[in-house]
Amino acid sequence: MARKSRKKEFARIRADSGQHRRILAVMAVLGILAFLPASLQLYQLMISDYEYYANLALRNQTRTTYVTAHRGTIYDRNMNILAHSQTVENIYLDPHELKQSKADLQLIARNLGQILQVDEEKIIRLSKDLTKRYQQIAANVELSVASQVRSFINEHHISGIHLEPSSKRTYPYGSLAAQVIGFTNASNTGSEGIEASYNRYLEGTAGKVITTKGNNEMDMPYSFEKYVQAIPGCSVVLTLDTTVQACLEKQMAAAIARYDVQNGAFGLVMEVKTGKILAMATLGNYDPNQYLEIADPDALEKTEQLKMSYLALPEGSQAYEQGKAAYEAAVTAARLKQWRNRVLSDGYEPGSTFKVLTMAAALDCGAIDLKTSFHCSGSEKIPGRSQLLHCWRSTGHGSENTAQALQNSCNLAFAHIALKLGGERFYDYVSRFGIMEKTGIDLAGESKGVFFSKELIVDTDKWGTASLTSGSFGQTFKLTPLQLVRAISSVVNGGNLMEPYIVSEVLDAKGNTVLQQEPTLVRQVISTETSKTMCQLLESVVSEGTAKNASVAGFSIGGKTGTSEKIDILDENGQPTLDKIVSFVGIAPMDNPEYIVLVALDTPSRSTGTYISGGVMAAPTVGAVMADILPYLGVKQEFSEEEAAGKTVIVENLLGMTQKEADKVLKESGLTPKYIGSGEKITGQIPAAGNGVPGNSQILLYLGEEPPDIAVEVPDFTGMNRQQASDAAGALGLYILVTGNQEISPQVVVTSQDVLPKTKVPVGTTIKLEFKDSKAPD
Repeated sequence: MARKSRKKEFARIRADSGQHRRILAVMAVLGILAFLPASLQLYQLMISDYEYYANLALRNQTRTTYVTAHRGTIYDRNMNILAHSQTVENIYLDPHELKQSKADLQLIARNLGQILQVDEEKIIRLSKDLTKRYQQIAANVELSVASQVRSFINEHHISGIHLEPSSKRTYPYGSLAAQVIGFTNASNTGSEGIEASYNRYLEGTAGKVITTKGNNEMDMPYSFEKYVQAIPGCSVVLTLDTTVQACLEKQMAAAIARYDVQNGAFGLVMEVKTGKILAMATLGNYDPNQYLEIADPDALEKTEQLKMSYLALPEGSQAYEQGKAAYEAAVTAARLKQWRNRVLSDGYEPGSTFKVLTMAAALDCGAIDLKTSFHCSGSEKIPGRSQLLHCWRSTGHGSENTAQALQNSCNLAFAHIALKLGGERFYDYVSRFGIMEKTGIDLAGESKGVFFSKELIVDTDKWGTASLTSGSFGQTFKLTPLQLVRAISSVVNGGNLMEPYIVSEVLDAKGNTVLQQEPTLVRQVISTETSKTMCQLLESVVSEGTAKNASVAGFSIGGKTGTSEKIDILDENGQPTLDKIVSFVGIAPMDNPEYIVLVALDTPSRSTGTYISGGVMAAPTVGAVMADILPYLGVKQEFSEEEAAGKTVIVENLLGMTQKEADKVLKESGLTPKYIGSGEKITGQIPAAGNGVPGNSQILLYLGEEPPDIAVEVPDFTGMNRQQASDAAGALGLYILVTGNQEISPQVVVTSQDVLPKTKVPVGTTIKLEFKDSKAPD
């Protein structure tokens, strides 16, 4: 019985033990489950997210102040500074620090307001605004002014006013090449032009100063400080030449004023063999030092009127908000327009300048030769065209050969050249000239123009013939000025299509070359033989054709005029405005082409009474650019006998010489003497030594007597032809220096003079006259 009882007891104990084990197991599992989220959280905090929380703790314990890197300089090709940064400082308040240090806000506002020319109430308001630790009260403060702020802080032992190093971008040449250089915004980041395209090289890497702070955001005494040096940006050297750029802009501005051009102008100077851009201009332009200011007076007046209109309305009303939105949109549009580089961003109809490419293609493939003949009756019905095709000369040019077709800029002849060429070959050559692709220039914002599809121009059953014939003389499609200049460069440089570029190299802060650009050949477009032929033909356009107004004595210049209608511009009634863009592409010297110049004037006014054409307006503008830049660029001037009147000869000092000695000196200079008096030696001369006179001029030499001291009144030479101007000047004892059109013709007349009419000048003074054919076509 006892044994039986013990067995039951053992069984009960085993049962209790098993139950305890089960309870312990359950508790262990529950314990693990309970602590598992905490364990996972700890794992995440201490291992997985360690870096994140360590950095967060570091940020809570430290303050980081960033130091702006010195932005690289932009140079022209002669290392003239176009854009550079100067050290300035930003001044800000720390309201928490000011509060903790119990700073005298009135004292701070009064003194900083006076030093920085900032409103005192604004300073007090920002000083009390605890929502931000950084309250900027002045930006881009000159170092001399910042020094006064530091003196004030030190004198009064103020904690909570901080100065932060920064840099300010400056453009020494102002508006010169503004659209090319661009500007930096308030964040010192490039926003347009070179500043934007090469921002990654120019901006550098910002530095920083790291210090410790307490839980009240105050700087800790004996605090840790670490300084990370800023890495300055690289400098960029352009192919641009400030002298060439200034000459281009000067002549374009003069043309805008002379012809009352309504929508500005654009122009370009490039090396034909390399693609280097020497000048690129869009007028009107702006000053990148004040890039937000609207430079165009008319646009500024319009925006100011919109501003005054909406400010006169009840604030918050629907009309007020609509007026405000219209004002802001007008301001944005005006800014974007003045920042826009039209040379590479805007398409336009090239007009007759495109005939250069049509003729080069036809000669290259053998569709025509120099003996091919054409007949122009003024208008012609060409099969496949629904409209009658007109030439600019309503009476027609009659019979003409290939050279005369280009010299006369005959639309009918070029329509037939295109038909001989055929749609497929025409399209292929246009494509090879790069008209359907971007040029690849190292500037942002380039467009590629709009041209016909191949199917359209080849399909003569639809619009092919009309598109082909109109396209042959540069109408009904658009390209950019840069595309045109690159293509024509290939016509005269031996047939090579080059990639244009405007940055020659990038230099680091130590002057080491980081990037260097070299001329890049894209493809051969035409043969060297065709190129040589085209050079001769283009030179004849200036010497014998529509571009005589582009001639410059002593230089061989070739080129092509163009006048195109802006058929896509409508007036308020939805009708075409008939506005025109007149242009000229000039090349020099033609015996070995080096430089190409394009100038286009957008919408010359009819109110001036000047005949609107590329030959009358754009050709002399390019001629004036050539006259300015070719001597500077080292192109040798060689005068023919016919051009002697355009050659300036400096008169030497002949006093004390005998007649025989003076004769020898004058003969060597291409001048002739006229002796007055009977002495043995020369005692006076007109003009005096050092003055310039035209070649073949006669110098008055006095023997044994003094020349008379006489002043004469300069006549108004405007409208006189060469003979009339020469007679008028000779009667007064004045010399005339002939510039512009060298042709002696009744319709080639004076259009400007360098000395104003009625000005009193000494006898023997040289007056520079510009001659121009006032009826020259495109």
